[in-house]
Amino acid sequence: MTVGVPLLLCSIVVAQAQEFEVASVKPADKLERDQFRNVPGPTAEMMGFEGGPGTKDPGRIFYHGVSLKTLLARAYNMRPEQISGPSWLGSERYTLEAKLPPGTDAEGLRSMLQKLLIERFQLSAHKEVKDTPVYRLKVAKNGPKLEPAKAVPQYENEDEKREALMKRVEAMRAATKANSEKGIRTPGRSFSLAHATTARFAEMFSGHVDRPVKDMTQLEGEYSFRLAYDPDGGMREDGLSIFTAIQEQLGLRLEAGNEPIELLVIDKVEKVPVSN
Repeated sequence: MTVGVPLLLCSIVVAQAQEFEVASVKPADKLERDQFRNVPGPTAEMMGFEGGPGTKDPGRIFYHGVSLKTLLARAYNMRPEQISGPSWLGSERYTLEAKLPPGTDAEGLRSMLQKLLIERFQLSAHKEVKDTPVYRLKVAKNGPKLEPAKAVPQYENEDEKREALMKRVEAMRAATKANSEKGIRTPGRSFSLAHATTARFAEMFSGHVDRPVKDMTQLEGEYSFRLAYDPDGGMREDGLSIFTAIQEQLGLRLEAGNEPIELLVIDKVEKVPVSN
């Protein structure tokens, strides 16, 4: 079942929104496209966003090597998996720099981003609630294997959080390289949350698979999650697929199905943004 909801309200908000004082949007160069190669999608996207409300540089944003799908998700406060449109929305990379008016908050930034993306990418879209392929997250046959929640590191701002994330990524790369030199093969991907509900885990884990994940575990409370797997595990004899890993390591399972999901459906969009 599909229920169309025109973006009339969003259009009104965008029409009245403040604009960036200066804004540049262009395709990313090769260095920006390749800088987060082999880093899991959600982590790479987070590392590509700098500046704005809540950071050390609230009057400026610098988004580098990010996809239009993630830009739209940030602008409309949705998950990337809720954006429906051409396949290149998630593969083409762009760089966006802009100066914000003084006092811009998170909601104001989203409105300005919407207006900018509509203008530069000649974008038109609408919202729908549609039966969409999903993975249902359920408890596996032998029960969950979840650890108690751990203390969450406290950061002064988004910049400090981003720097800590980059250090963890570099540490993982160094460990993988060291193991490889010793002939020890390690899983190619890992995903962890120190303190989260299963609903939050499902939401964040959606970025690691090809469709949204819906929490249907009926588990209450908060837990610590850590998962290691091979992206191509299903095609390698010694690889650990994500479906096997989630059962063996967390005592959960992914079941394919269809569920009603709110989507932002892209009706029209240009791959090359209008010149600055």
